[in-house]
Amino acid sequence: MWSLTTLLVTTLAFGSAISKTVNLPSNDTEWRYGFEVDYENNQFLLDGKPFRYVSGSFHYFRAPRQYWRDRLRKMRAAGLNAVSTYVEWSFHEPEPGQFNWAGDADLVNFINIAQEEDLLVLLRPGPYICAERDLGGLPYWLLREVPNMKFRTKDADFMRYATLYLNQVLDKVEPLLRGNGGPVIMVQVENEYGSYKACDTEYTDILKEVFVKKIGNKALLYTADGASASLLRCGFVPGAYATINFGSGISNVTNTFQIMRLYQPRGPLVNSEFYPGWFTHWGDTMKRVKTKPVIKTLKEMLAVGASVNFYMFYGGTNFGFTSGANGGGNVYNPQLTSYDYDAPLTEAGDPTDKYFAIRDVVGLYLPLPNMSLPTASPKGNYGPVLLEPVQKLLDSQSPFAVIRTTG
Repeated sequence: MWSLTTLLVTTLAFGSAISKTVNLPSNDTEWRYGFEVDYENNQFLLDGKPFRYVSGSFHYFRAPRQYWRDRLRKMRAAGLNAVSTYVEWSFHEPEPGQFNWAGDADLVNFINIAQEEDLLVLLRPGPYICAERDLGGLPYWLLREVPNMKFRTKDADFMRYATLYLNQVLDKVEPLLRGNGGPVIMVQVENEYGSYKACDTEYTDILKEVFVKKIGNKALLYTADGASASLLRCGFVPGAYATINFGSGISNVTNTFQIMRLYQPRGPLVNSEFYPGWFTHWGDTMKRVKTKPVIKTLKEMLAVGASVNFYMFYGGTNFGFTSGANGGGNVYNPQLTSYDYDAPLTEAGDPTDKYFAIRDVVGLYLPLPNMSLPTASPKGNYGPVLLEPVQKLLDSQSPFAVIRTTG
């Protein structure tokens, strides 16, 4: 049993000594907060003890802040012990140097609520996040300021703006890093960079150093790429822990994780984006992923000791014109306003059969919290809503047409 002893700790900060009183456990093992990799035993260590996470993605910018606690609590009730979120650059810096960290953009509040709901945090600040968002989360004004800017490369202008943004994020979250006693255990460097044609390893190395200067060893830096050796070739960043992404369509979990081992020969197995659903384009039928194969793959991953993050566990909504598009060549497939994703929690925050099936499996490997299970919220009936055409999007009188032709 732990006994507490009060120690006077003197630390050096900003060139001056500061004394503070803290309570630390007193026994033969030195107590410390931290999150690291035990390479010898292929496991994570949380505060020095073996640990694995079952996490779920929930992007705070896809739900009004009034719903954050509700969604996070429902995730914890499913047995999850962590939440993963992107940080969207365009959301926080809508114009150059004009940063917004209040209201629905209060990232610190979101992380604090996660900690209050007994969830650790995996942070994905980009600068590019994809996430089926407009320009992958990059601010539109980058191209206005420097029309020839080369995104996601060592281009001096891109790095200047990206570094200013990342320093803002990292300054905000620094007190919340696990090494400081906070819930943020992992921070991602870029996002699925192996899928980007530039393959600029100088860029990713420079970017990693931006993170290292602010984070040090107080959280674990990591990367996430598709389960392909060709994707890991450009996505791997020396000094960051390499993980992979895959859904339930694979035939063999063990063989798939061997791809990760090509670049991460030791350490815990991690699926950073396990897809229990999928996104839908305008004009498509709503995408659905059946529960049975999701559960089968989840069981296989947990049986080999892997840590898993569901992408998405709660999808939410692309408000305004924030949804992005997929494309290539002459193909352009815009995303829906809804980001329901056929996730375990619906866009309305209701639990599905998939939610409860996942909870049953997680409960075989992690202790389930003693808390009430969520139920569907009551719905109103507002009757039919008549929509009428107002104006063609790109006609000569449209403000979008003016932007298109003069911007």
